[in-house]
Amino acid sequence: MAQHPEITVALVRELLNSPAGGPVLYIDETGQLAVGSEIHAPRSSVVATREEASDYFGEHHVDGLDDDTISDLLPGTEDWVENTLAALND
Repeated sequence: MAQHPEITVALVRELLNSPAGGPVLYIDETGQLAVGSEIHAPRSSVVATREEASDYFGEHHVDGLDDDTISDLLPGTEDWVENTLAALND
């Protein structure tokens, strides 16, 4: 079974702090995860929007979001990538 890209603390930080308009985490043309503007990412390749990530990570830790908290919550994001890959392969 092929290894799929994994969401990392660095990618979550990049998404949450991105100055891009409508930032999204998406699967790029090389099959890797990247952060960019929703305008440049094909809709079918979008794994999560900044809003979705903020809702998921923020609702679990209202006092601040440190790297340890993000890391602890990453296992809950595994299906984000898997669902996007499944949609791309359909």
